[in-house]
Amino acid sequence: MEKLIRLLKKSRYLMIIAVLAVFSHAYVLWRLIAPDDKKQKIFMTGANDGLEQMLPMQLYLYEKFKEGTLFFDTDFGLGGDFYTDLAYYYSTNVIYHINIVFVSIGEFLFGYDTGTIEFWAFNGFFISILKTFAIIFFTYKFLKVIGVKPVYAILGGFIFAASPTYFRFTVYWSFFSDVFIWLPLTLFALEMLMRKGRPGLFVFTVALTLINNFYFAYFQLIISVVYFVIRLLAKREDDLPRAQALKLSVPSAIIGFGISTVAFFHAVRGFLNNDSREYLVEVPFIAELGPQDNIFYENYLIVILFLAVQALFTPVLYKKYFYKLFAILTIVFMLFTLSPYIDTFFNGFQQPQKRWHYMLVFFHAVLIAQYLANLKHVPLKTYVLSMIPVYIILGLSVWIAEEMVIWLWLVPIVQFAGLIIVSTNKERRPVIMTLAVLVVIFTMTVSASHTEAEIYHPGITDRNHLFYINSNHYRSELQQYNIDHIKDMKSAGQKIDYRVREQDNTPMYMGFSGTSMYSSIIAGEIIDFYYNDLKVNFPHESISRYASFQSRSNLYSLMKADYMMRENEEGRIPSKFEPVLTDGTYTIYENGLPLDFIRFSNNIYDPDDLDNPMQREHAMLNGIVTDAYEADSRMPSPENVLDDIGITSFNADYDGRILEVHDDGGGLRLNFDEVIDAPAGDEEVYIELHIELIDPVKRFTVDVDGYENDRLFATSKYRTYADDLLYRAELDETIPIQFSSGKYAVDLQAVYIEDYSTLEAASNSENMPHEVIEHPNSYEIKIEEGHSGLATVPIMYRDGVTATGNAGGDLGAFRANYLMTGFEVNPEDTSIRISYTPPYYWLTLAISLISLIGAFVYIDLFGVRKFIGGLSKRS
Repeated sequence: MEKLIRLLKKSRYLMIIAVLAVFSHAYVLWRLIAPDDKKQKIFMTGANDGLEQMLPMQLYLYEKFKEGTLFFDTDFGLGGDFYTDLAYYYSTNVIYHINIVFVSIGEFLFGYDTGTIEFWAFNGFFISILKTFAIIFFTYKFLKVIGVKPVYAILGGFIFAASPTYFRFTVYWSFFSDVFIWLPLTLFALEMLMRKGRPGLFVFTVALTLINNFYFAYFQLIISVVYFVIRLLAKREDDLPRAQALKLSVPSAIIGFGISTVAFFHAVRGFLNNDSREYLVEVPFIAELGPQDNIFYENYLIVILFLAVQALFTPVLYKKYFYKLFAILTIVFMLFTLSPYIDTFFNGFQQPQKRWHYMLVFFHAVLIAQYLANLKHVPLKTYVLSMIPVYIILGLSVWIAEEMVIWLWLVPIVQFAGLIIVSTNKERRPVIMTLAVLVVIFTMTVSASHTEAEIYHPGITDRNHLFYINSNHYRSELQQYNIDHIKDMKSAGQKIDYRVREQDNTPMYMGFSGTSMYSSIIAGEIIDFYYNDLKVNFPHESISRYASFQSRSNLYSLMKADYMMRENEEGRIPSKFEPVLTDGTYTIYENGLPLDFIRFSNNIYDPDDLDNPMQREHAMLNGIVTDAYEADSRMPSPENVLDDIGITSFNADYDGRILEVHDDGGGLRLNFDEVIDAPAGDEEVYIELHIELIDPVKRFTVDVDGYENDRLFATSKYRTYADDLLYRAELDETIPIQFSSGKYAVDLQAVYIEDYSTLEAASNSENMPHEVIEHPNSYEIKIEEGHSGLATVPIMYRDGVTATGNAGGDLGAFRANYLMTGFEVNPEDTSIRISYTPPYYWLTLAISLISLIGAFVYIDLFGVRKFIGGLSKRS
C-alpha cells in the first residue's frame, strides 16, 4: 500500500497534466457534441486546408504504408514520390507515425474503418490531446529545470498548450502544432547539456525535430542557436564552462543530424525540387496595422495574456536570470510582430508568413509562469502600478475594436487573486490553488473566445462537420459508387479525371488514380509541364494546385486519363470523349481515341526544337520528346492563323497592346469568318495570349467562350506569375474573350486550329497487346515478343526510377515527353518492371543507422544511466 501511495504521489503531476490536456479541448469537444444542430459534430479540422489537404493525406499515406508501398505511386496526382513530396506534411512526421501505430492497433483489435475521412477527422481529437499532454509535460520539465515550482511550471505549460495559436495551427494545419512539442523539449535538452553535461536528450531532440518536419526545423535551428548563444554569453555560475558546452553541443548536433538523414535529406530535396516562384512583391519594413493586428486582444493568430503585461512591468523581478531573459525575449518578439521582414526571414526569405508566433507564445507563457511563482516577492505598489498598462491596453483595444470579448470580465478576478498573495506576502495553499484554477479558466476562455471568432466562424463550420463530408460537396455514396464502377471498367494504368467541386485531392480520399493534386510541395517538372511546356490553364490560378488537362483531348490520351465523370450540368467535355453511363446526376465518359500504355517509336524530337504547346503535343503523339538521345525527326509547327482572323472589342478600348475594360466587363471578339465557311465539327481553337492586369490590384476573370479562368491579384502569395496563357474553345464564327473591368496588357500571340488528325492517326495505329500489373513499389508491363527500341509509359519520371527487362536487365530509364518514363527495350524482353527508390536512399539510411549506433556510444561516454535518469526523473 505504501508503494502504491508513493507511486501515486510521484505521478500526481502527470495525472494533472493528463486532465489539463483533455480539459484544454473542452470547447472543441463541446462543438463536436453540442445539442444545437447548427453546432453538431464540428470537427477539429479546417474546412479549407484541413479537409482538402491534411485529412486526405493522412488517409492516403496510411493506406499506402499498410499495403507496403513506401515511396512512389502513379495515383499520387499524376504520379510521383509521395515519401519525398509529402515529407513537408506527414510521410516522415514522427507524430503521425506514432499515431498510425495506434490506428493500426485499433483497426486490428476493434475493426476501425480507417478508409474514411470521418475516421481521420475524429482521430484529430485523439492525437491533439496526446500532443497537448506532451507540450505541457516538456514545458513543465523545462520550467522546473530553470527553477519554477511544479504547480506554476504546469500552469506555464498549459498557457502554452491551450493558446489560440496552438488551436489555429492544429485546426488548419495539424502538423504545424507539432513544433509546440519540439520547442520546450529542445530548450530543456539544451539546459540539461549546459548545466549537467548530459548531451543525450539533445542528440535525440535534434534528430526528432529534423525528422519530423524540415521546414519547422529551420525555425528550431534559429531559436536554438539564439538561446544557446545567449546562455553562453550570459553564463550562470552553475553552467558548464563555455568551452565544454561547445565541445558537447557541436558533436551532439552533428550526430542528431546524422540520425535524421534518411528523412531530412529527402524532405529538403523535395522542397528544392518544388517550383517555388520568386515572390516579386515589395515587403514593407513595418506593416500597416489594423484592429486584427492587436496581439493583446483579438489578433487572428495570437493573444498575449494580460499577465505577461503585468510581468513585463514588474522590474523588481528582473534581477532573476531567467525572468529577465524571457522578459527580453517576449519584448523583442512582440516588436517582431510589427515587421513583415521578420515574417519573410522565418519563411526562408520567401513571402511573409506568420508561422513563428508560437515562439512568442512560449516565451510569454514561461514569463507568466515565473511571474506567478514569484508573486509573493512583488511589492504591493509595484503590483498595483503594473495593472495600469493592462487597463490602458485593454481599454484602447475595446475602443478600437468597438466590441468587448467575454474574457475581459475575468481580468479583475484573476488580478484580485494575485492581489491577495501580494498583500499577504505568503503562498497559502487555498489561494495558490484558487489562482491556478482561475488562470486555467482564464486561458481556456481566451482560447475558446478566439476559436469561436477566428477559427470556428461560419465559413468554416458550414463545412467541417459530419453531414458535409458525407454529402456531394465532398464525398457522397453515389459519387463513391460511380467511381468504384469506373474502377471496375478501366484497366490498370488508366486514370480517372474527376474531383468533387474544387477538392483537388479527391482521388486521395476516394481511392482512385486521378489527375489532380493540392499540395505546397509539387515536383517542379509537373509545374513546368503545366505552366511552361503545355500551358495548361486551370480554372483557378494557384501555385499549389493542378487539375485535369483543360479539356484537351491530346493530353488526356497521352496521360492515359481515359475516363472522366462529370455532373450533368457541367460542360467542357473533350471532343473525343463519349458518354457511356449516366445515373441522372453524374455522367461517365470514355476516351474514344485512347493510346497504348506502352508506346514504341523511332521518332525522336529534341525539346529545344519545339516552340509551342500544339507542336509539343503533336511531337509526343508522333514519337518521343527527349534530350537523352540525339533527335532524328523534325515536327512542323501548326499553322498560326492569327493574321487571318478579325479582332474587335466590346465594352472596352483596345489599341493592340492595352485593353481597357469598362464597368460590367467587356473584352475582345475573335472573328473566324475568313477561316471557316461554317461551324466545324470536331475542330477546336487554341488561343495563345499574354495577359497582365495593370490596374487595379484585384482578382480578375478571363472568360473564353464560357470557360472562366479566375486569376489571382498581383500581390497574392500563391500567384503563378504565368501570364503567357493558352485557351481552348470550340471553333465557331465568333469566339468572345471577356475580362472583368480594369486595365490590362493583352498581347494575342497565336491562334491554332486543331482537328485532332494527329491523335486519330496515333490511336488507330496502336493496338499492341500488353498487360499492366500494379505491385507495391513497382509496375510490371507484359508485352509480346519481338518489340524493341525506345518506349515510353505514362509513369512520372523522377531521378531514382529504374526500368528492367526480364531478358536484358537495366533498360536505362530516362525522362521522356516532359513527364513520362522512357527506356530502350530489348527484343527478348517480354516483361518490364518499373520501380523507384529515392536517390541516395540506401546511403542516407546507412548514415542514419551508423549515427544512431554512434549516438549510444557517444552518450555512454557521459553515462547512459545519467542520461536516462535526467529524462525520466520525477520531482
